[in-house]
Amino acid sequence: MPITRSIIDPQALQRAVPVSDVRRYWQAHPLLSYEGDTSETADFFLMLDDAKRQDSETFAFPYWAFDQWAGRDVLDIGCGPGWVSVQYADGDARVTSVDLTDTAIGLAKKHLALKDVSAKIGVASAENLPFPSNCFDLVVASGVLHHTPDCQKAITEAFRVTRPGGAGKITLYRKGILHHPLVFSVMLIVMRLLGVRHPGADLAKTSRTVDDFIRRYDGDDNPVGIGKSDADWVKDLTAAGWQVLGLEIHFFPLRFTPFPVVVRKIIHRFFDRYFGTMAYFRLRKPDTKSETDQPPKKL
Repeated sequence: MPITRSIIDPQALQRAVPVSDVRRYWQAHPLLSYEGDTSETADFFLMLDDAKRQDSETFAFPYWAFDQWAGRDVLDIGCGPGWVSVQYADGDARVTSVDLTDTAIGLAKKHLALKDVSAKIGVASAENLPFPSNCFDLVVASGVLHHTPDCQKAITEAFRVTRPGGAGKITLYRKGILHHPLVFSVMLIVMRLLGVRHPGADLAKTSRTVDDFIRRYDGDDNPVGIGKSDADWVKDLTAAGWQVLGLEIHFFPLRFTPFPVVVRKIIHRFFDRYFGTMAYFRLRKPDTKSETDQPPKKL
């Protein structure tokens, strides 16, 4: 019997993608490159900072706690153009940053230099971190690990390099109410009517399924972009050994909508809190084996 589209698991197809394909895509399309010219570095970094502070990360600053890690060892996995690394370095943390591509590393180095802060930085895969176990007080991965084919391995690697008693801040694409089959169909119609279009992908017109929609968040040709329910991500995180202390819902960029700025500001907190596209997990690596055996806290 021939295999039909209906019985193919789209996430299984993404897990089969070679890491080299992921590297190739992000080498050509670094974060926000669809929105600005990365060769105009000063202007690009201003645009990046504005997009983070005024839109996608507006309500997440307490979660990141950039100023609370001074003198501590922080690893930024998948640093991209370096926005998160810059914030922790500016708060006097000892930052190490890695990314899969030379393009991102080059941008991050320029960003750090422009802001007059420093970090150790180099190319590495989230699935095979080049660090000994138990060497960072905080490991962060901002919207990154869902882009690697073996996401579970990346989550486990982040856990491995965190010191016992240390913290993790990992944000991942989530399937929420907007991705329910009935709601999803209506959402696509509304997006078409309003002319809502992500840079690099006309999601409402080209997406065939929820998984396809999520994968295309970062461009039509993005090879891997995995979304799961909050509960499924909790299972993956605890399977790696993490204690899940809690989660916040964020990341609902409104800059792609036709609404006036004043309207965006009024409705943004509501959309961010209830319809955010990413789960922001607060994690802890247990001090002892007995702590590892404890069930996760109920969220």
